[in-house]
Amino acid sequence: MPDRKARLIEAPAPESRWRSRARLAGALVVRMAFDALVLDCAYETWMSPSPIRVGVIVATALYFGLTLWVLSQGGRIGGPGWLTDPATPLVLLLGFMVAATWSPAGATGGLAMVRQPTAVILAGATLLVTVLALYRLAGPPGVHAWWARGGVVIVGVYSAAGLALAIRARTPYVALLAGDSLWRGLPVVLRGAWLGALVIPMVGFAREVATSMSTLTFRGLFRWMVIFALASWMAINGGSL
Repeated sequence: MPDRKARLIEAPAPESRWRSRARLAGALVVRMAFDALVLDCAYETWMSPSPIRVGVIVATALYFGLTLWVLSQGGRIGGPGWLTDPATPLVLLLGFMVAATWSPAGATGGLAMVRQPTAVILAGATLLVTVLALYRLAGPPGVHAWWARGGVVIVGVYSAAGLALAIRARTPYVALLAGDSLWRGLPVVLRGAWLGALVIPMVGFAREVATSMSTLTFRGLFRWMVIFALASWMAINGGSL
C-alpha cells in the first residue's frame, strides 16, 4: 500500500506531461525554422559575391554535421546540450552577422537570406533581438515594478519602431548606427535604431549576468547571454565602420 501511494505521488500530473510535450513541440518548431534560415542563408550567400561565403558554408556544414552526430548518439532537440538547444541556429546566424560587419564590404553585401539584402538581414536580426530582450526585461522573467516595466516597454517599442522603419526603407546598417533612424531631431544615442542595436541588448546581457550571479547558475540563462552579446558585438562592429 505505501509503495502504491509513493508511485502515485511520484507520477507526473497530466498537466505537467502536457506542458512538457508542448514545450518540446515548441522547441522543435523553433529549431526547424531557424535551421531552414541557416540553410537558406548558406545557399544564397554562397551564390552571391560575399567576402565571407566560404566561411559561412564551412560553418554551416560543421554545424549540421555535429548536430546529426549528437542526434545519432541519443540527443534530442530541447534536451540537454548546446547543439540540441533550439536557439543554436540563431546563435550561428548572429555569428555570421558579426563576421559580416567586420568590413564595409561585408556590412553591405556579406550575407543574403530569404532574397533580402544584407541591410535588411542585419536590421531584421537586430529587431528580433530587441524584441527578445524586451521580453526578458519586461516579461515574466524580468522586472516586476510596474513603473520599470512600463519604461522598458516604451523604450523597447520606440526602438523596434525605428528598426522596422529602417527595414522598410532598406537603410544601410552602417548608416542606421550613424543616426539614420527615428527620430532624427534627437541626439544619435537617443534614436530608436541605435537604442535597439546597442543599448537594449547590452542591458539584456547585463540582466542575464546579474540573474546568474544571484541564482548561482547559468541554466536557462547562458543562451540569452550569448544572443545579446553577439547582437551587441555586431552593432559595435557596424558602428565602428
